[in-house]
Amino acid sequence: MSKFDFSDQSTLSSTRLDIIILHSQKGGPGKTTLSCNIATELARRGNKTVLIDLDIAQPTIQHIFHIEDENIKHTINDVLLGETSVSEDVLNKTHDPNLFVIVAKENVEYGEGLLSMLEDIQKHSFFALHEMTKFLLRMGFRYVVYDCAPGYKLESVNAAAIADARIFVLRPSTFSYEGAKQMLNDIYKKLNIRSSNFFVFNQLPPNLKKDSKSLLESWRDGIVELYEPEKINFLDFLPISHEIMEMGIKGEYIFPEHDPLYEKLTKMVDTVTHTIDEMKKAKLKE
Repeated sequence: MSKFDFSDQSTLSSTRLDIIILHSQKGGPGKTTLSCNIATELARRGNKTVLIDLDIAQPTIQHIFHIEDENIKHTINDVLLGETSVSEDVLNKTHDPNLFVIVAKENVEYGEGLLSMLEDIQKHSFFALHEMTKFLLRMGFRYVVYDCAPGYKLESVNAAAIADARIFVLRPSTFSYEGAKQMLNDIYKKLNIRSSNFFVFNQLPPNLKKDSKSLLESWRDGIVELYEPEKINFLDFLPISHEIMEMGIKGEYIFPEHDPLYEKLTKMVDTVTHTIDEMKKAKLKE
């Protein structure tokens, strides 16, 4: 018998699992905060959802959802290293009965120990992520959201390869823009599998000057042109929210419904889920 009660009528039953990943070229664009909020919004809508922390070197999801160490039986590290099989022991409850998280281990040995662990994870990650997908589908999950490690980590690339939707998060800076173009060209264009690609500029300063706004719009158009319009979708320009920043001081990161960012988030989730649905419908017709 399952240790979790999934009989709650507010949870939508599912025979299909959609995988959404959030990725960035470097740390700092707010990828993890967006991952947590997207997963929370999917769960709010009645979908049985799991959020997985793939940022092994700098995990934070455990703290965002205030999960105590004593309540964690296994982490994604254990699964990726092959030290445990995928089971309900990796799942952690949250305040929302529809939302579960799989955390990463932060008490790692740094230096050579960390490097060795990361190398071992990369060796096993593709098989482990496939096993994770089969397990979550058996458990009736509707969505899985991966908060990927930034950059070219193999576990992040492997997650990108099996994803139905990839959301690339950029900061409004020349460095972030150039790095994103390079990474999209190096990885995403070469995966050549049927999935949906999105990108979003996050943490825009308030009251942008006209020339700055025009430059950002040219960067948006440049990414679409690089990737080809039919293969990538622009989601939004997301501003910095001083309220959300102040909430972060208190350890709170989920957008309140009255905040303008929440409205933008819901539209992003609508776009991503609708695009996945249309993509899968088209595939069934082939």
